[in-house]
Amino acid sequence: MLVRRLTSMALGLTLAAGLGLTVGVGATVTSAPQAALAASSVAGEISRDEILSRAQYWYDNRYSIGYSQEWNDTYPDPSGKGYRRDCSGMVSMAWHLSASASTRNIGLVASQISKNDLLPGDALNSAAEHVILFKRWINKSAGEFEYYAFGSYPMKIATETLTGGSDGLIDSHPASNYVALRYRNVIGSGETPVRDPWIADVTGDGYHDLVATKTDGSMWLFSNNYTRDSAVPYGDVRQIGTGWGNFERIINADATGDGFADVLGVKSDGTMWLFSNNFNRDGGQPYADVRQIGTGWGMYQRIIASDANGDGFTDLLGVKSDGTMWLFSNNFNRDGGQPYADVRQIGTGWGMYQRIIASDANGDGFTDLLGVKSDGTMWLFSNNFNRDGGRPYADVRQIGSSWGGYNRIV
Repeated sequence: MLVRRLTSMALGLTLAAGLGLTVGVGATVTSAPQAALAASSVAGEISRDEILSRAQYWYDNRYSIGYSQEWNDTYPDPSGKGYRRDCSGMVSMAWHLSASASTRNIGLVASQISKNDLLPGDALNSAAEHVILFKRWINKSAGEFEYYAFGSYPMKIATETLTGGSDGLIDSHPASNYVALRYRNVIGSGETPVRDPWIADVTGDGYHDLVATKTDGSMWLFSNNYTRDSAVPYGDVRQIGTGWGNFERIINADATGDGFADVLGVKSDGTMWLFSNNFNRDGGQPYADVRQIGTGWGMYQRIIASDANGDGFTDLLGVKSDGTMWLFSNNFNRDGGQPYADVRQIGTGWGMYQRIIASDANGDGFTDLLGVKSDGTMWLFSNNFNRDGGRPYADVRQIGSSWGGYNRIV
């Protein structure tokens, strides 16, 4: 179940106004926080959040971690303890074990469970071959899930089904050989919240930050960690860039799917530029890595960030002046680091809506849309990409009225 936290933007907007800033993208929905990386002790109790945070730490540093099955070839965890640089070493590191286990003995510290009961931080182990770390369900009814794997360089995040799809393989090994394992010291039974990939979580801590630009083209980051900041968000502000006056539109989008909000900028000539961000990797200086990723975006009156297919990578929806809507799908890993090249028309008649808002209204991990007409009625366009055969937003119904009285809906 996806768990989300409603937070107020009022303070952040007040701060922005006081400094003469224009907030580029705003939203009020964000995920619950992830646990600190070093909350557990070696071989002690550990939360599911921390297991995933530890795995993500290696993933963020994946290009620095060569693959090796030699026992003395290790790479440190966030606290400096070394673990072997292979599949079982990665899971051992994520579970914070006292030493690197192997696929043959990792079951000694775990209990076998049903594959249908897998939760984030559990593992799928083939004792003679390979082990992967379960990240989350994408579509549980279809057995589709996301996982961390380190069977070769570099470590990766991938998706598969429990039956292995058409080839019957999970990460190059027979699906039938895997058993589901749960570490005996894991605490907490609930499923880890999934981040919304269109939310501006710049620092990657699970809380929604604000990014703002001034008329001089400077960009400012209002960081937020609601727990750390004693329930007073957006008090931590600093300049993070210049030259943003060259862009007519600035869109928050986790295009790379790493849990840190990237930025997409569209210039007056219709070119789109990707400002990648991994706050930890980049030493707390986001958006320094920039490259052009597309042209022709000037023909779209609206560009909406939306994880339409629920894979954790932000897709884009473009609406033209004729009311047609176009889906620019994105899976950064699958697409070789070139997002939004896969485009197709998915609807018509969107010109009748004065506002279109991305929102996972039904909490299934697929971004729905809310449309507001000139008469103030609000319409819900539900989306479950897998259930709907890859055709999002065909299920529509009115859910409210009198929304015309609001200048902004976020």
